[in-house]
Amino acid sequence: MFALLPRKHQLARPRPKNTNKELVNQMRKSSRMVKTVLLAALVAAAPAYPASAQDAKVSIGMTGIGGMSCAHWRSTKENVSEGTVWIYGFWTGLNYAAAASEQAQSETNTAAIIAEVKKTCAQLPSQPLASAVWTTYLGFNKK
Repeated sequence: MFALLPRKHQLARPRPKNTNKELVNQMRKSSRMVKTVLLAALVAAAPAYPASAQDAKVSIGMTGIGGMSCAHWRSTKENVSEGTVWIYGFWTGLNYAAAASEQAQSETNTAAIIAEVKKTCAQLPSQPLASAVWTTYLGFNKK
């Protein structure tokens, strides 16, 4: 009834040149490069170990309580709590950036961090909390 027609041979699709492992390695290299470039930009924008973060004259889009003054951070129990959590996160981010660029991380306990940031803030209560944390971080890394 029906005549069998010869099938046309389908060409196999060529395999991608990159295997999954190669793709993962390329993605890791790209990620490392992005981290390195971002850290290099940060380092280039700020002088090495300024006396305080204000001396660096770096404009950074700051979010959260870190952009508020030290006096604001210390003004209420709620602000102290919010600022303390913010400090831990910012400090962790600084350590992450240091690790990504194969630099030394600050190794200290959380109580010591907060105590030193309080001291830095007491010297200039009008400075942004982020500046006080940055100055404190640099001080810990000098030790």
